[in-house]
Amino acid sequence: MHHKIFPVHQISVGGFLKNMRRTTILLIPILALAMLTGGLALGQKPDDKKTGAQTKKDDQTTKIKTLEVRLPITVKEKDSFVAGLSQGNFEVYEDGKRQRIEDFEAPSKLPLSIALLMDTSNSVKLKLPTEKEAAEDFVLTVTSFKRRDQVLFATFDSEVVLHQDFTDDHQKLIDSIRKRKASGVTRMYDAVCRVIEEKMATLRRPESRLVMLIISDGSDTASDRSLKDAIEMAQQNDVTVFGISTKNFSGVTAGVVETEDDKALRQLCESTGGQIFLPSQKAELFRSFTRVKDYLRQEYVIFYVPLNQKEEGKYREIKVKLINADGKLYHKTGYRY
Repeated sequence: MHHKIFPVHQISVGGFLKNMRRTTILLIPILALAMLTGGLALGQKPDDKKTGAQTKKDDQTTKIKTLEVRLPITVKEKDSFVAGLSQGNFEVYEDGKRQRIEDFEAPSKLPLSIALLMDTSNSVKLKLPTEKEAAEDFVLTVTSFKRRDQVLFATFDSEVVLHQDFTDDHQKLIDSIRKRKASGVTRMYDAVCRVIEEKMATLRRPESRLVMLIISDGSDTASDRSLKDAIEMAQQNDVTVFGISTKNFSGVTAGVVETEDDKALRQLCESTGGQIFLPSQKAELFRSFTRVKDYLRQEYVIFYVPLNQKEEGKYREIKVKLINADGKLYHKTGYRY
C-alpha cells in the first residue's frame, strides 16, 4: 500500500512544529529563575503593579533559541578518501568569521536516515527496470542494523508518492521498489521539498544523519518549487543530497556528457555536500550506488554554534579550510537563518 505525501498542515507530527528545524536549530528551554519567596506562597496575591509589563517580560525570557550547525564533510584526494583527520585539521568560517568547533566525529558513526527518491516519469521508462534492480541492491547493502539505519522510499512523476516510510525492513522496501511503473511528467524539486518538509524535518531521530538519494534523468518539467527552493530546504534541514543521473544511460554506450539538466542536479547535490554520478552502463549504475554508500561511511561531522545567533532570514555562507592536509572538501555551502 502507498499513499500520497500530503501538505504539511494535514500531517500529524506528534506535537512537533510543522516547520521546526530538525538539527540546525535547537530550542533549549531555560527555566525561569525562582520567584521571590513571597510570590511563591500559595494563595498570596501578586503585586498588581507588576502583573502587566513585568509578566510579559518574564514570558519573553523563558526560552532562548540556540542555533547549532551540524556539518558533514567528506575529504577526497583524487579518487581516494582522506582518512585519519582530526578536529585540528579543520577550520570553519561562516560569512568570513572563524567559528569555534564544539564537537567532532571521525568517521561519523551516526545512524543513517536515507530518503530514496526514484523518478518514475515517462522519460525514464526504458531505464526503470535497471534502476529498480540497482536500488534494491543499494537497500540491501547500505543499511546496517547495528547502526540502526533506516530508508524511506518515494517516487515522483506527475505526483509525489510515499510508498514506504522510514524502516529497516529490507523486504518491505524491495517489494515497494519492484511494483513501480513509469508514467507522467517530472516533479523532482517538488519531491525534494515535500519529502524533507513532511518526513525528514519532523523525524524523531535527532541523532541520525539525513541523506537523500535521487535517481533521475535530471530533467524537472513540472514542479511548482524551484531548484533554489530545493537547495535551501535541504541546507536548512541538514540533508545531504546525492544524485544518480541516468540521462546518458543506455546500458550499452560508453562516455558521459553532462547536460544542462545534470548541471542543475549537480548544483543541488554539491550545495548540500553531496555528489552526482553519471553512469552510462549498467555496471556503472551499480557502482554509483556503491560509491554513495562509501561516501556515507567516510564522512567527518563537525558541530559548531555560530557566533551570530540573530535570526535575520539571511543566507549564511560556510567555508571550510583543511589544515596540514591535502584534499578536496565536500560540504554544504551555507544555509538561511
